[in-house]
Amino acid sequence: MEDSWHQLSPKTGFIVRLADRLTEQSWQTLSQLYQPVIGPLAAAAFSGLFWLPKRTHLHRHAVLLATLGVDLAHFYAARIRLEATGLLTTTVETTNDLQTFNYTLHAPLAPVDFLKDDLLSVQLLDAVGDDFYQELVNQNKPAAPVKGQDITKTFLDVFQVVGGELKQLPNTITSSRDRLTTAKSTAPEIGTNAADFDLQLLGEILAHSYVDPQSVQAHRQLFLTEHATYGMDEPTMARFIGEATNLATNQFDPEQFKRLIVKQFGQQHRGQLAPTAATSAATSAAPAQAADTTAEAKNNQHLLKAATSKTPTDFLASIKEQTGGFVTNGEQRIVQDLTSRHLFSQGVLNLMIYHVLVDEDRPTLNKNLLDTIANDWSKAAIQTPEQAVVKIQTRKQTTQQAKTRRRNSYRQGTGVTETLPDWAQNPEITKKAASTKLTAKQQADLKARIARFKQRPHGKEES
Repeated sequence: MEDSWHQLSPKTGFIVRLADRLTEQSWQTLSQLYQPVIGPLAAAAFSGLFWLPKRTHLHRHAVLLATLGVDLAHFYAARIRLEATGLLTTTVETTNDLQTFNYTLHAPLAPVDFLKDDLLSVQLLDAVGDDFYQELVNQNKPAAPVKGQDITKTFLDVFQVVGGELKQLPNTITSSRDRLTTAKSTAPEIGTNAADFDLQLLGEILAHSYVDPQSVQAHRQLFLTEHATYGMDEPTMARFIGEATNLATNQFDPEQFKRLIVKQFGQQHRGQLAPTAATSAATSAAPAQAADTTAEAKNNQHLLKAATSKTPTDFLASIKEQTGGFVTNGEQRIVQDLTSRHLFSQGVLNLMIYHVLVDEDRPTLNKNLLDTIANDWSKAAIQTPEQAVVKIQTRKQTTQQAKTRRRNSYRQGTGVTETLPDWAQNPEITKKAASTKLTAKQQADLKARIARFKQRPHGKEES
């Protein structure tokens, strides 16, 4: 089953279907709300699939790649973003060892539904910031009701319905309803296991506070989302809920809750880390300088322990704290992007971050470099942190061997053997040629022939 870009091919066929009707509002929502979350390439991929000529016919991926101007790796990254946000459903059929992909496009959510969705609104807030997020909310508020007396008629005011028809619906209606399928919601589903976060414990903590439990019941998905993104435990979550609750009304404000977490997260990873995180980072981020295998194995054990016990955001912050840097907003989005792809486990993602910042000695995470490494590791089927460590060591050894070969080649040099012409290799030939001269008689004959040649009318010498 296809689960990464390298299993695709430009010759692989695909068909496009529409699950919903797209309106002008749909395209505006895609550009205004979805694009900051999924990126411009994913938005272009959605548009490219929709406007593809004869989209219900079989096409090759090469056509779509040429339209978008990207390779398979970048198209796959865009495709899974569309899938994660509910804009695309992908199925695959295999016939005679030939795969055909069915891409079903779903209409974007209405702006109000988008902003009410916890997963999408959190990602949008992280992408655009608090000020612009508020502008988007204000722009997409429902229209205020028009003043005046409402004289609109209801259905029963206009149409007469026999009561018996509603009690016993005609067979034509009931049979046709059975054939209709319920439309699939385009809201994305959270990709984490809720078992690692105890909602019951959170409720017990809130029960001893001034927060109204009923006001937070509808936001369970939001709490799971923030836990999956930032790795917060139940007491920390309860503290943020309390800070986002109005003391006068005891009502929880989910938008204030999101803003507080984003603000706190940015401050935390600019130097306000707990000592335990810094201590663990000192172990995980320190390069293995010991030459013997025992010390190297011990360092690898410490690295694996740190990588598997922290969320990617905390692991990144630990390395930054150890090196004296801070987590940028761009790095936060890069880590969230990697996490949302669900290609690797938490430990593997952390080792990927370690490899870039420590082994490659990069000051910040680079999206293109991480995408390249992610594609390489996906192609190599890296699934566990132990496999990632082996992959990192193999790359380091290969790089070191290449440097050694270049250094040895530079020191030894490669001599160039010059091939001399015959006249330079054999001095006797040169001397013989130099000593050969015309006699006086030969010179006189040559002058006479030249004179006769010039006197001929057509410049031709007599025989």
